Amino acid sequence: MKHTSARGLWNAGFVSLLLTQFFEAASDNIIKGVITFAVAMGGPWETTFGEGGNGIVGIAFTLPFILLSAFGGRLADRHSKSRITMLLKSISLAVCALCAFEFARGSAMGALVALVAFASVSAFFGPVKYGMIAELVAPEKLTRANGVINMATNVAVITGLLIAGLVAKHWKESFVDGAPTGTAAWQPGLAMAAFVLLGFFTCLTLPRLRAQSPDLSVNLDPFSTYITTIKAMARTPLLAVAGAWTFFYLIAAVVLLILPDYSTYLSVGDDETSYLMAGLAITIGVGCVTAAYLDTPARRLWFVPAGAAGLAIAFLLLGFAPPNYGLTAALIALAGLVAGFYIIPLQSMLQSLAPDESRGRVLGTANGLSFVMGAVGSGLFLVLRQLGVPSHRVFLALGALCLAMAVLTVVTRRRFGAPPTAG
Repeated sequence: MKHTSARGLWNAGFVSLLLTQFFEAASDNIIKGVITFAVAMGGPWETTFGEGGNGIVGIAFTLPFILLSAFGGRLADRHSKSRITMLLKSISLAVCALCAFEFARGSAMGALVALVAFASVSAFFGPVKYGMIAELVAPEKLTRANGVINMATNVAVITGLLIAGLVAKHWKESFVDGAPTGTAAWQPGLAMAAFVLLGFFTCLTLPRLRAQSPDLSVNLDPFSTYITTIKAMARTPLLAVAGAWTFFYLIAAVVLLILPDYSTYLSVGDDETSYLMAGLAITIGVGCVTAAYLDTPARRLWFVPAGAAGLAIAFLLLGFAPPNYGLTAALIALAGLVAGFYIIPLQSMLQSLAPDESRGRVLGTANGLSFVMGAVGSGLFLVLRQLGVPSHRVFLALGALCLAMAVLTVVTRRRFGAPPTAG
């Protein structure tokens, strides 16, 4: 594999990718956050989707990733990843305009369509950005690059969620006769537009990268790519690593659906609930960077099961915790810190174990599978809420799942300890 001439971690290409990913993640979380607050208990669109309606939003958000990630990975192998990024950022500008209009007129279904369009662009960008890391930095810097990217992403999530909470508060308060009014009606769209524009400008500074497999045929059937790639991954530790990595996204999807309902459970405003979500994001980022700098092949044998066990403890405590804001914030912070130790070793192994010529397809397949798991998580949340389980008690189910994963990864830890070329 050929890397760019600046092989150190903080080369210009990596910084450009870092900033582009930051603005992408922030804009995604603004739109998703505002919609989630709008359909949560007490929101103006609560009755549109019914009880547990944010589960429906979660499923709608995941579908483009399931259908398009493998195709996006195939394009990432066939074409220059930097050129694809510029094209995707250009499309994002049009999608942002659609989103601004639908929020301004107070259309729940229109906003959902805009969310799906945003998710479709992100589905193509996923395998591109993660595949690009291995082309921009030297192999020995890969784990740290992943830690930094994840930290930046989680800071972006914090930024997006904080803005979403503040914007949602004013936007919801402006509703008159079922529609937002005044300047508040345009706040969600303007907030997203600022970050989409910044992401477009930063991607223009990416170095020109060569295509890894320019002769790869175009196949519009995403499922054939999934099947072929999964069969190849099954012959190596890649499939086991991908399975453990995607499990995290089932958990994350449910957590992000639970927390908006804490506005009612804790009797606090949406802005204060967004602080909880932001706290989770920043502690995940801190955990990711810490895990990246402490990672070694020997430690990696235990990082993944230890992270899963830590998540189990935090979630079980949250499920039994009384409605106390400070205690809830502390337990969410604990979950975020240990999550980094679970996800970073797995993500680095995925990138380094994937062959150069098929890295885009491997990461696209893993990305698609992660959103299948996200859809499963959204469905789990929806079912439990329909059965009358309070949102905060759903954490008990997550704790049980994480405990099972901790046991599984201890039993099979040798498969997760295969040392990648990056360290």
